[in-house]
Amino acid sequence: MIDETNLAIEELEEEIRRENERRYAFYRMLSATDRVLWRLEELNRDGVKTIPDDMRLRMRQSLTELPSACLEALRDSEHVQEVLDSIFEVQERLFRWRDPQRMAEDEEELERLAV
Repeated sequence: MIDETNLAIEELEEEIRRENERRYAFYRMLSATDRVLWRLEELNRDGVKTIPDDMRLRMRQSLTELPSACLEALRDSEHVQEVLDSIFEVQERLFRWRDPQRMAEDEEELERLAV
């Protein structure tokens, strides 16, 4: 009986661990996009038009955890504004990836307000 209880506890702990990993994965990915946005906005603010090659590489590496459906929107360009715009699209896709139903409802609400 004690063995069965210990096994049940271990299974529940594993289930909780997996759920926490899923929950926090989104926040790690969103944080990675925020860091890239911050760097790009600094370049933009300073009037820099092209991204140095080493910075482009670091940015791409920091986003590797994102789902491929989100990364498809990323433009691998040396132009700050192009990459900046694409990161906003990456974030939008990330939110849709997390909760597709909520995003559809938000878009419907925006359409109603626009009319």
